[in-house]
Amino acid sequence: MSRQRHRSNTLKRKQPLGFAVHSLPDELLSHLSNPSTGAAEFHNRSSRSVRPLLFDAADFSEYAHSTVSSSPGVSRPSTTRPPTRATTASGRKSRASASTILGQSESETIICAVSEARGVTRSVGVAFVNVTLGKVTMSQICDNQSYFKSIHEIQMNKPTRIIFMSTACPPSRPSTLYDLVNNLIPEARIDLYDRAAWAASSGLDLLRNLAFETDVSPLTVAIQEKYYATSSVCAAMKYIEHQFAITFVPHSLRISYQPSDGTMMIDISAFQSLEIMQNARDPKSKESLFGLLNQTTTPMGTRMLRRNMLQPPTHVEAVVRPRHDALEELTTNEELFQDVRRVNTNNDLRHVEEQINQVLMMKSFFEAIPELYQALVPARSPLLTKARDICHPEITGRALHRIRQVIEADVTFTRSPLDLRNQRTFAVKAGISGMLDVARQTYKELTEEIHKHVDELNERFKSAAALKFDNGRKYWLRIKASDFDGGQLPGCFVNVVRKRDKFECQTLDLIKLNLRLSDTSNEVVIRSDAVIDELIADIRLEAPQFFRVCESVALVDMIASFGQLATTRDYVKPEVAGTLALKAARHPIRDKMHGAEFIPNDYYSTEQYCFHIVTGSNMSGKSTYIRSIALLQIMAQIGSFVPAEYAAFSIIHQMFARVSMDDSIESNLSTFSVEMQEMAFILRNINDRSLAIVDELGRGTSSSDGLAIAIAMSEALIQSKASVWFATHFIELARALAERPGVLNLHLLACNTVTPDGLPQITMLYKVDSGYMDDEIHYGINLARAVGLPKSFTDKAEEVANYLRTKRAANQQSSESRSLMARRRLILNLHEALKQAKDATDPSVLPGYLQRLQEQFITRMEELDQK
Repeated sequence: MSRQRHRSNTLKRKQPLGFAVHSLPDELLSHLSNPSTGAAEFHNRSSRSVRPLLFDAADFSEYAHSTVSSSPGVSRPSTTRPPTRATTASGRKSRASASTILGQSESETIICAVSEARGVTRSVGVAFVNVTLGKVTMSQICDNQSYFKSIHEIQMNKPTRIIFMSTACPPSRPSTLYDLVNNLIPEARIDLYDRAAWAASSGLDLLRNLAFETDVSPLTVAIQEKYYATSSVCAAMKYIEHQFAITFVPHSLRISYQPSDGTMMIDISAFQSLEIMQNARDPKSKESLFGLLNQTTTPMGTRMLRRNMLQPPTHVEAVVRPRHDALEELTTNEELFQDVRRVNTNNDLRHVEEQINQVLMMKSFFEAIPELYQALVPARSPLLTKARDICHPEITGRALHRIRQVIEADVTFTRSPLDLRNQRTFAVKAGISGMLDVARQTYKELTEEIHKHVDELNERFKSAAALKFDNGRKYWLRIKASDFDGGQLPGCFVNVVRKRDKFECQTLDLIKLNLRLSDTSNEVVIRSDAVIDELIADIRLEAPQFFRVCESVALVDMIASFGQLATTRDYVKPEVAGTLALKAARHPIRDKMHGAEFIPNDYYSTEQYCFHIVTGSNMSGKSTYIRSIALLQIMAQIGSFVPAEYAAFSIIHQMFARVSMDDSIESNLSTFSVEMQEMAFILRNINDRSLAIVDELGRGTSSSDGLAIAIAMSEALIQSKASVWFATHFIELARALAERPGVLNLHLLACNTVTPDGLPQITMLYKVDSGYMDDEIHYGINLARAVGLPKSFTDKAEEVANYLRTKRAANQQSSESRSLMARRRLILNLHEALKQAKDATDPSVLPGYLQRLQEQFITRMEELDQK
């Protein structure tokens, strides 16, 4: 399906519905970088004053930082994307857009600029400018020929526009990276831009001019030799200025450099198949890992949780372990936990119209900071104490005092349109602006005149008309039909709409009063904005500190969210070690749904046992078992406790999943073709720091070909030394790889019984045991009998299955060969056990453990000698 580029270089203005401040308080801070004299007021280059305009939410997200003077952007004609999206070099094509798979997020305008090296080394520079939040993030990635890391970075940040050099796109010969982005990120608009915009020296000057003054020095050190990242920042800023007429106040942006190796990269298909961010069947459902963990109370806490789940951190000492320690303190100190959860740094208002509302939001947020500081006073963990120091009341005290000098103390947030307008009208204290006081007095008198008019109508018609207000009609009346004979209103009422037993209407006099009141309200808003502009200019200098306060609040909120879950769901603190070991672990989402009925299982993975083959009958729980480990790994690395009796994890840098059995109609690919594409992608990028989930590989083709391909790919995965959890119905695969070093066979238990009617009955135990499933029981045939398939068919099927098993047994390896492989495997297991004993933390138990290990080794060797 072809996709046309957007051709307009300016935004299409919509009806004045009011713009949105999306989530607090980051957007409030981003507003500090907007030097405009009104929330949506702007002028042309000749400084001709223009009446304040209100834009739709989508429009405001791109105009939020516009300057007071600018002309339309320079025209950059867009070309059409290629009409087809053939499979590209990566061989990887998601069947749904990244924004769909990763779930709904707040509406933000994010511009991404991309540049890449021309030589053999595939270095890619990316810069993301979040216009809505006033943040800039840049990275320089050393990638491979499939550009896996670069594509993943772009997908996780979900840009609305991506800009490339014009020389890397059609009609010139398109680069491989352009083709990949065009293919794999269809939801983002791609624009071409002049190559001259990618200038590293200009980018460095922009960073020094726009970054917070306290960030300039460390940022300069971080971006040394990062030519492609710096030049991408320059291109993004020039694009924003030319296309949207947006410039930024000096030292007003939060700019950061993110190394490409500090987070786990999760395959986009894993997000979809493992239901990490949203439920696969119902996107609105909370039955996903994000829905489970999101117990946050602030929008910024939700954003931080989302960022961490999309890219879990991999730094143990700097990030993971301090979060576990902080969470442990919160869960063991109930008073501290309750005090932190009680602090309300959030407010529910989502749609506002003017700068005054943004200032009121800041006021509400700053007033909650002292409460959070006091709640964190007992904290002792380094992470919580650092957050407490950043949230010291002195940091926000001056700005709060300045706001209180201008804003009435009793002004609060409201939801109703009428209260919202009154709030904006009377928020600024009296006596600051004489003209504002006069305009407000006129507003008050007109409001009283409207109420007087309604009283006169009620007295005249002996009715009980109620005065209502909304943004469209302004003031209007609601009257019961029973107040009038025959249910008909007199002719003086206009714009009549009947809803059940009530009329909604107006009068001509009320319409006139509404017009006068609207003009007066607009004048009040303009006068108030002038006062608010001075206030914002005064507190803008402290924006860097406000960003740090917000980030600390978000982090505390996220950790407290984990604490809420850990204390109510009986989770444990995981250890970070070189071994994956879980005792009585539970699938986090299923555990929430089924509670005590869910059957826990154990997990174990080391360098010696890194490839796990999981067999079992249909509906025995294989998929749930292998998916659990991926979700628990993410939980542990973002700082959460996990549902288990004991847990130890190694740090994973990449996560892959191959679990879907769907085809791809839009790409004209069968189920098997999609399967092979995804496995080819995994095999190209997997390494010894990866975790892979593979469910039912090779089922989309013939049994012989599928088994052969599954064995060949299993061999490659074993050689990668990655932690692989491989669920399959191919018992032959488990049998063929049973003696292979690094392989551990597991199976899900099931109990076979016979009903009084003579029908086989299968009871799933959902418990994992060592070894592979016994194929002599014929679970599939028994299930066919249980559902009523004719006896002649099932008997014939059993006869064929027994014949094939007998023939296969005759071709097995000699007993001597099997004995030799078993001895080798036993020695390797002893070596691994001794390595783990060397790293034991409790020396007192070491002698007893070594003695038992020796006895077990001698016993097993003697058993092999007797065979």
